Amino acid sequence: MTATIVWPAARLSLTLVVVALLAVALAACGGGEDPAPPPATAPAEATTATETPTATQPEATEAGTVAETVAINIGAVLPETGSLAFLGVPIIAAVRLAVDDVNAQGGRVTLSLADSATNPAAGLEGARRLLGEGAHVIVGAGASAVSQAMVQTLFDEQIPQCSPSNTSPVFTDQENAAYYFRTIPPDTAMAPLIADVVVARGHSRIAIIGRADAWGNALESLLVDEFEELGAETLSVLYDPETASYSAEVAAVVSYNPEMVINLGFSSDGSETVRQLIESGVGPERQFAATGLYSPTLWESVDASNPSVLDGMLGISQTAKGAGEFKDRLRAEAGDYLAYGAEGYDCVILMALAARIVGDPADGEAMMRAINGLTHDGVECTSYAECAALIDEGQDVDYSGVSGPINLSPEGDPTVAVYSIHTWQDGGNAVTLSTETVDLAPE
Repeated sequence: MTATIVWPAARLSLTLVVVALLAVALAACGGGEDPAPPPATAPAEATTATETPTATQPEATEAGTVAETVAINIGAVLPETGSLAFLGVPIIAAVRLAVDDVNAQGGRVTLSLADSATNPAAGLEGARRLLGEGAHVIVGAGASAVSQAMVQTLFDEQIPQCSPSNTSPVFTDQENAAYYFRTIPPDTAMAPLIADVVVARGHSRIAIIGRADAWGNALESLLVDEFEELGAETLSVLYDPETASYSAEVAAVVSYNPEMVINLGFSSDGSETVRQLIESGVGPERQFAATGLYSPTLWESVDASNPSVLDGMLGISQTAKGAGEFKDRLRAEAGDYLAYGAEGYDCVILMALAARIVGDPADGEAMMRAINGLTHDGVECTSYAECAALIDEGQDVDYSGVSGPINLSPEGDPTVAVYSIHTWQDGGNAVTLSTETVDLAPE
């Protein structure tokens, strides 16, 4: 049995609406972890950081002619503020590292940055500004809901978009996502894993509380379907993340008396629902933080005076990828939290390589064709310089990035996902319980 409670965006009174739901498995976001400021309620003023490419000499092509290295202007719409600001730190640092590497290895890339503020309106405003400044492609957004706000504009303008952290499955089959791809797998890989972990621990009465946005809605539907297949009952309570209070949503979950609560929040809203659940008697041992909320230091935003407040709580994260050397470089710029950094780096490299193949980065359709062919069925290469040399020789290349083999599907999704299951214990220490690899390639 499944019930869903969806709270409307504007409420004059708090009314519970319980609807019997038949789970629909989506064919097709996300985010986060760590303390961060609350999301902006109005578009924030965007900031811009521009890096000038290193001058390069004309290169000899396979045919013996001499051509100027193609210049590409990359615009990045990423969260410097808002509830996913902590996520923006490693991604922005990795994007800048990639730009530096491409320019040091014979490429010509400029980078302009707009702060999405983890807010759809601010993200769209930032994307439009960057396009007005001549961006050929967009890296971002951090949150699936922000990408949803931008995707139609980028489709209309035929601007390729690469997200390193959107995990909502809705993009996979979305008609206006023809110029969208990502270097992180969709949540179709994560939902079965969460359900398996929870049910394997003996829980069969599950509550799901979270954001009614592009990420939360899609993941909730996937989870409901997975739990029903495993014979578990669910109650879903979804809320507008901009609402002033979550007390009614928490009360609905508490009255259901679940054995486990899956939290589909970001740090600003999810940490508050975690705190209220604990205060209402639903302890951390009965709570599970999905990727949008998990952070080693989540306890600080729940109760900064009590490191043990989350001891016993479970969480899941996308495993931070990259070899030791890359992680060391990124850590020097971003600190210890590195999630989605490798994926952000690979977005830049794929865009720059596509521009080299196409010759005109303003041709979005040709750029997308080139990107689709860059991650399989060619000579494997692992850096911009190595891949560019092969491209100049006329060879087809298979870029295996710092995030590992990407192997994009025709829909623009990676087909391998790696997750880590965590818990907090002994005074707020985050401990990894297991690491799981999920293959999404068609059988």
